[in-house]
Amino acid sequence: MRKRKSVQERKEEVFSAINQIIAEKGFSEVSTTEVAKKLGVTQPAIYKYFSSKDEMILYYLDYIEQQLKEILKKAQSKENVEEQLKTIYQEYLLFIEKTKIIPRIIFSDVIYLGSDKKLKRLKDILQGFEKHIKEIFKKGKENGLFNNYDEDALVKFYTGSMISLSLDWMINNMNYPLSSKADYLFNHFKKGFFH
Repeated sequence: MRKRKSVQERKEEVFSAINQIIAEKGFSEVSTTEVAKKLGVTQPAIYKYFSSKDEMILYYLDYIEQQLKEILKKAQSKENVEEQLKTIYQEYLLFIEKTKIIPRIIFSDVIYLGSDKKLKRLKDILQGFEKHIKEIFKKGKENGLFNNYDEDALVKFYTGSMISLSLDWMINNMNYPLSSKADYLFNHFKKGFFH
């Protein structure tokens, strides 16, 4: 007899299905119908776990937030500021390479159009991620590691370069390992902003 999947296992499958839909067709094509097709179940089966498309997207955003927190956790385990920043860079690019969807979400207004709740959730996730990175830069400045830049500017240059690289990777049909560029770009960031 086949074991029934737990709610968490099914939600993980939904996350994976959403990733595939975004990667193949874009965020605007995410719907309970498309997710059900990907999973080989009926649309009503999806409603056992999510009452609406909005709820499904909010769960998806929660999942992304958890992944970003894991990246920050790995970085915090490193001994110094440089290693922490390098780890975030590498792990973020690996996450994008693995899921292939983060740049599409960040640049897609479809995710939050007409929904203050989804917009606020996305904003909270990105601001939370940046806040932790800013703390690392602040610590580095206190230790004299950086030229005299404002921490907010450092965060924007740092995260902006990751987003820009991710976008370049996507428009070039993901034809190279994104994570292979982490050391190259981080080392150039280091040359420009570290003492």
